[in-house]
Amino acid sequence: MKKLLVKSSGFGSSSDYRPTLLLLHGWGMNSNVWKPVLPALEPHYQIHLVDLPGHGINNDVNADSMQDIMALFSDLIDELGQEKVHIMGWSLGGLIAQALADKIPEKIQSLTLVASTLRFSQDESAESLWPHAMSLKVLNNFAINLHKDTEGTLKRFIALQFMGVAGSKEIQRELIQDICPAEDKAASSKKVPQSGGVTSGVKIGIKSGVTSDSLALGLKLLAESDFRNSVSQHPQHWLFAGKDRLIPADVINDLKSLRSDAQITLLENAGHAPFMTHPDEFVRAVSTFIDTSK
Repeated sequence: MKKLLVKSSGFGSSSDYRPTLLLLHGWGMNSNVWKPVLPALEPHYQIHLVDLPGHGINNDVNADSMQDIMALFSDLIDELGQEKVHIMGWSLGGLIAQALADKIPEKIQSLTLVASTLRFSQDESAESLWPHAMSLKVLNNFAINLHKDTEGTLKRFIALQFMGVAGSKEIQRELIQDICPAEDKAASSKKVPQSGGVTSGVKIGIKSGVTSDSLALGLKLLAESDFRNSVSQHPQHWLFAGKDRLIPADVINDLKSLRSDAQITLLENAGHAPFMTHPDEFVRAVSTFIDTSK
């Protein structure tokens, strides 16, 4: 199995200790989504941007299950050489972060879970009602449309993330160009490291979107992952957005009953990607939490 490549920054001087922070993006995206908050985070943390298997610079890394993803990330964290790492996961990345906390608890310092949840899909059974989530019918329709028109489905998904959020049109255009870029022939001769491991400042100009297999696996994980019974003892910070159409803020009350010790932040005017539209508020909230979870 190929190893995950990672883009790293924010190391500072050899005498300047900085907490290690892994950033995990969401479904269909890649680590470029974090660009709006990097300038504020890099002076304070060792940043490691990880494209999920089948995405971005790791689009040739295969994973067929959550177990495969756990193995890849466990190896990556070992390679970073840090005793423990802080993980910030957005949406699907938040589900993967929770799985890592369950799988390798000794390697995780804290979890920052952005526009994520304990269970992404609804559970309407009388014994375990979980209504504030996406219906399985909607997720199944995503899967059907994905098979018919991958690029169109991704574009509609991007639009859904910013619905009702003022001033987000340009952000949406940039995301679409990044996820579904035209072939850049002038940059196609640039080599991307194939051996795996940690790299620094990797830049690629060739088309590096996302594979259909990884999109399908992501939808499967969104439909099936359930961390309501997780016993993780790690410090947790959950960030929600008032205008999020995918993870409604109403889930906060359900979360409080299951994660009574968690810190919860609500950014009222943001949508599903608060770090892109409200970077200053976002960085203030996450930095305060991470700095007290050392």
